[in-house]
Amino acid sequence: MQSKRRILPTPSLSPAPSLHPRRRMPPPALLAIALLVVIGIGTVLLRLPFAHTEPTLGWLEAVFTATSAACVTGLAIVDTGSRFTFWGQLVILTLIQIGGLGVMTIGTVVLLALGQRPTAIMRHLLTGLARHRPTLRARDILGIVLATTLCVELIGAILLLSVFVHTYSAPQAAWLALFHSVSAFCNAGFALWPDSFIRYAADPVVNLTIMGLTIAGGLGFIVLVELRTWISSRLRHVGAHERLSLHSRIMLTATAVALGGGTALILMLETSNILVHRSWGERLLIAAFHSVSARTAGFTTVDIAALSNPTLLVLLVLMFIGAGPGSMAGGIKLTTVTVVLALVGHRVRGNREVRVFGRAVSDATLQRAVVLSILVTLLIGLTVCTIEMARAGGPPTIEQRGELFAILFESVSAFGTVGLSMGITAELNTIGKLLLIALMFVGRLGPLALMDFFAHLPPAPPVRHATEELMVG
Repeated sequence: MQSKRRILPTPSLSPAPSLHPRRRMPPPALLAIALLVVIGIGTVLLRLPFAHTEPTLGWLEAVFTATSAACVTGLAIVDTGSRFTFWGQLVILTLIQIGGLGVMTIGTVVLLALGQRPTAIMRHLLTGLARHRPTLRARDILGIVLATTLCVELIGAILLLSVFVHTYSAPQAAWLALFHSVSAFCNAGFALWPDSFIRYAADPVVNLTIMGLTIAGGLGFIVLVELRTWISSRLRHVGAHERLSLHSRIMLTATAVALGGGTALILMLETSNILVHRSWGERLLIAAFHSVSARTAGFTTVDIAALSNPTLLVLLVLMFIGAGPGSMAGGIKLTTVTVVLALVGHRVRGNREVRVFGRAVSDATLQRAVVLSILVTLLIGLTVCTIEMARAGGPPTIEQRGELFAILFESVSAFGTVGLSMGITAELNTIGKLLLIALMFVGRLGPLALMDFFAHLPPAPPVRHATEELMVG
């Protein structure tokens, strides 16, 4: 009698079921609490005398700055470079790094160690990384993320230092290079100059370095790991054995399209406006920089308020979209937009099956993409309406109607964790600032985390209702 060979199961990324199940707090709620704790600690530290200059920093200013840093947004109501001391800037940098590495990523390692299931977005990240590392363990995830982050940030800091050292003393240049490299890779948008990078608008080294760091942070760890493996296989002439996943192909293609399209539109719309006295090389550099920055980073090399309305609309769309899931970026994500556009295109042509790069997209993914888009749109719209109602007073004027667009711009920037501003954030009342804080918080957790939270609620009883056609359109 032939003996049967026992097949050992592949190590699972999910925790083993407990013999004594008990009701636990949903993972998104735990991660939200972790982010709140980080923000709370940062707020208290920024309020201490050693962290800021005179006069005393108010509680609202401290919590807004801490939230913006931990949520890698970059919106500010006080000047980071002059209002905070070196130690205060170090606190902000630490919050940026924690937010950039991700309460999601670090929190997932903790959840796995405690025997809990990770959030939906982190399950995608774990699965993507495990594609190249089948024996991946919880501590390996943190090692990959840390190594990738530190390597990229170090390269960026060295490149920036080569420019800053010609203007500042060696210690100051090193600090500026490190701060802005971390801020760029984490897509935080915090700068130690009040005008962001306007003074370096024509410097190709600074612009290309910041753009490269921002793009790398926006692609996400899955794409970075896959790219490294793919390039390595090509160099070793074993390319037939390694392919980029559908996620990475979508991300790379969509990033190129967004970057190219945004650059072309900004260049076309601003040639006779803010770029009129620039050389064509500088025009291309500025247009490309803001096409990259608007999707999540928030750095600027021109005055955003001086841009034309069509250009601001382009930036608004880019901020709403964001970059990649599982990355440093906010927004509804490039993959979500890709799926929604594919859905519209195939449905208009009467196709039942929705395909992207030759692969069919599941109905669950289609529904999730549509719901996310609608949910975010409603959330931003509700926030804008609430801020505007809280500011209402007296008969409407042309200036007030213009401020409505500025509020919409700041709200999308807050949710997308971008940080671009038309200069109205500091002028908002307490309610407006608190709402922007909430948007930054939700934007960093991500709408998918919210949906994951609701998925853990007790489901409604399964009842099948009668079907009836309804006229739409």
